[in-house]
Amino acid sequence: MAMSIRAGVGLKIPRFPSVISGGIRILSESNFDFGVQLDRAKLLKLIAFGIVSPTELFRRAGIPRTRVFRYLSGLVRRGWLIRKDGGYYLAATIFLVYRVRELDDYVVLEVLNDKGAIVDQRAGLVIINGKESPRACPRCPLLQECTSNIKSISKSLGITIKSVAPADAYLELISTIINEGLVKMLLNDYIDIHVNNNESV
Repeated sequence: MAMSIRAGVGLKIPRFPSVISGGIRILSESNFDFGVQLDRAKLLKLIAFGIVSPTELFRRAGIPRTRVFRYLSGLVRRGWLIRKDGGYYLAATIFLVYRVRELDDYVVLEVLNDKGAIVDQRAGLVIINGKESPRACPRCPLLQECTSNIKSISKSLGITIKSVAPADAYLELISTIINEGLVKMLLNDYIDIHVNNNESV
């Protein structure tokens, strides 16, 4: 069952040609984990750079054609992509991740601050998948690239980042998106849930 929640979020979210909606999509943790596995993440990154044709994705990714189509179909079903006019597009600019757990008589929906993905015009799709030790950043060969990416993303979203190490800065960015956008919206707005009854569960 797919649900659509429409509400106002107080963040400046940039638009990209490779993204159908300039908004935020909240994926279940299992759907997020499905998308960030190596070959699927490679396809998502290519799509973020505007390569939306299945034939071109097959050529550029170096993944067998049948597997590319299977992955694309799975990424659509799991909320990462939207198929339109023969191409595949990212469903949102920002992907947050939630986990559901039962607590006594309640169901708790927990939005994770250590997992997510953000589209950036310079970096493509930046995937945050767990907490990295900020002590590893100074020795990492990608330090300069990560620092540049986080500056670009935070600037495009209008968010000021205080953390110096990219590992901390990415987590701060996700936390700010959750707190400035999602939490404020949930506290001060309302949510319409539109259930598509035509899809199988």
